[in-house]
Amino acid sequence: MFENIDEPDPKEIKIWLSETKFSTDEASRALGISKRQFSRFLSGETQAKRVHSLAMQMVWILYENKKEIIKNDKGNSKKITIPI
Repeated sequence: MFENIDEPDPKEIKIWLSETKFSTDEASRALGISKRQFSRFLSGETQAKRVHSLAMQMVWILYENKKEIIKNDKGNSKKITIPI
């Protein structure tokens, strides 16, 4: 996902943000950092560290896994109707 895992580029972080469909608020909560710190990553004012890029990859994996579960669950769900 990131070319340099030790210092992800702000453009790569923006791509991650769009792929996970997070707002900056949701992304900062998912990573456990402040919105201000996340905004600094996006602007390039502060470099994201390896721990941040690994956390972003884990969030992305969880997001993709959730999409897969929802996709598979739609066809296998059973409905129970109770007449009133």
